[in-house]
Amino acid sequence: MSAEKIVARFDRKEADYDSSERRRALAADSVRAVERTWAEDARPRLLDYGAGIGLCTLALAGGIDHLHILRHDLCSAALDGRRFDTILCSMTLHHVEDVDLLLERFHSMLDPGGSLVIAYLEKEDGSFHRDPVGVFHCGFDSDHLVRRMMKAGFTFVSMETVHRIRKTCDSGAREYPVICAVGPSGVSDMNT
Repeated sequence: MSAEKIVARFDRKEADYDSSERRRALAADSVRAVERTWAEDARPRLLDYGAGIGLCTLALAGGIDHLHILRHDLCSAALDGRRFDTILCSMTLHHVEDVDLLLERFHSMLDPGGSLVIAYLEKEDGSFHRDPVGVFHCGFDSDHLVRRMMKAGFTFVSMETVHRIRKTCDSGAREYPVICAVGPSGVSDMNT
């Protein structure tokens, strides 16, 4: 499925997307993960990639008067030299076919010391999405994602489970862990 078709599909769903308490709770947990990477008085330059309707973006942008919304597919073309202190990619990575290319682009867009924060589903059996259209990955194995991030240039990646999504699927009620990976850019002296 092309990127344009995936975008059109999400445009159709956006009207009721934020009405879910589950989505708001996940966004709040993602926001807390990002804020832990910031200095107490910082208002860094943030890219929320795959922001959807902006649940995380708006929570993180409090007090900012220069918010820009841009529809851009980083896997098709890099941005025009823009640099960021933090990049958030929350519950988006499974919709990206070429994850390695995207991770390389993220790394190239971060200033030294900046951080990539990825909230993603832990590897699952495919039962999470009732409609798998536009889903290229059924979550990610954490160790494998760490290796991919390190290959893209991130020198230290920390992981933690930040949320659990409870859903009813064909096999009954299940919990799907959401992991947050934080990868600083240009940091070489940290130990795991």
